[in-house]
Amino acid sequence: MTHRTAIEQFTDQRPSLDSYWRALILFGRNVASYKFALGQSLLELGAQERELVSLDELAVPFSRHVCRHLRTVDRQGTSQRSKFLDACRAHNAGELREDDLIETTRRLGFQNVIDAFHVLDGVEIDQRFFLDERSNRGGRRLTDQMHRLLEEAERTSLTDETESRW
Repeated sequence: MTHRTAIEQFTDQRPSLDSYWRALILFGRNVASYKFALGQSLLELGAQERELVSLDELAVPFSRHVCRHLRTVDRQGTSQRSKFLDACRAHNAGELREDDLIETTRRLGFQNVIDAFHVLDGVEIDQRFFLDERSNRGGRRLTDQMHRLLEEAERTSLTDETESRW
């Protein structure tokens, strides 16, 4: 099965919200584990029926997921250096307070992942799980699609699948 055929299996043959989610997690653009941390964070915040989520609020579960995975596997991307990952490592070593980690995550942790999350095979999908409203509202707006995804699909399954892709 070619890469394109595998993507089409999720988006063309059965374009449900959970298929879009799985396609993004399996085939979406990424060079680091940030997409998986963002996915896990969105599932958590969406389950709390959140609508507008500030960067500080998003930074809490996002950094927690990255730190947890760094304890298991120290390398989380293709780049040799990352100030954000170094901050997570310092937090894991007890050298950086959680407040400082959240601030660093807010400044550095979302640089590319927000824009890349909905990109599949080089194209932005039309089903959006969040809208980037950093410039006008200071956060991310979880969409109706995100809330419907959590109503229609089994959240545990989505969480486990996102975790397994890490």
